[in-house]
Amino acid sequence: MSVARKPKRNVKRLRVYEKVLAYANLKGGETVIDAYCSTGTISLCLAKKAKRVIGIEIVKPAIEDAKKNAKMNHMENTEFYAADAGKLMPQLYRKGLVPDVIVMDPVRAGCSEEVLKAAAGMNPKRIVYVSCNPATFARDAKILKSEGYEIKKVQPVDMFPQTMHVETVALLCRKDIEVKLELDEEDVTKAESKGTYENIKEYILGKYGFKVSTLYIAQIKRKCGLELGENYNKSKKDNSKVSECPKRRGYHGYT
Repeated sequence: MSVARKPKRNVKRLRVYEKVLAYANLKGGETVIDAYCSTGTISLCLAKKAKRVIGIEIVKPAIEDAKKNAKMNHMENTEFYAADAGKLMPQLYRKGLVPDVIVMDPVRAGCSEEVLKAAAGMNPKRIVYVSCNPATFARDAKILKSEGYEIKKVQPVDMFPQTMHVETVALLCRKDIEVKLELDEEDVTKAESKGTYENIKEYILGKYGFKVSTLYIAQIKRKCGLELGENYNKSKKDNSKVSECPKRRGYHGYT
């Protein structure tokens, strides 16, 4: 009697990569960050369909291998950094980098809260999370939810048959919430005089369960015709450069 052979582990790993690409939904013009990139396997898969891929890994030898792999595969649209993703991502954002997608494939311990908040702070359209531990993924997904992201799709892959281990690929997207205000003239006056940014942040967090940035509030106030307060923390230097908020995205999490 013939017995069907079980798929090899590397074949199943390819299925994980295929699902990552499907969830990333790349069209060719995107900038992608691959946090916990290791030797760059997922980064190179993403680079085939993205405009630019930035891999971040704290292990220096792994980054050296990632650079070699990119060179061998002629992937010139990749960059690799040996650094802590939680610290490097905010720095890249302040320099003007705005990723469309962030992919994370951490070890079984999952992501640090610093990395998760840094990723959400860059405000990508999509976060693709690859996990080999459902427990730590559930913990990290809860943190991402508090930062304004919600799970849209989850695909388990049985990498290790007849064991308790399972690989999970999840797609998380930023929640879009429209806040409607109906104010008469007296209410508008009160809002302008007493509605501080911190008051508004606390109100939105309490009522809708997500955090908003000062810049986003300023954009909404301008759209509603409300007067904007003066920035008392602005630079004292002449001709100081102020980063502009990308279209349809607000700065979230860093100052």
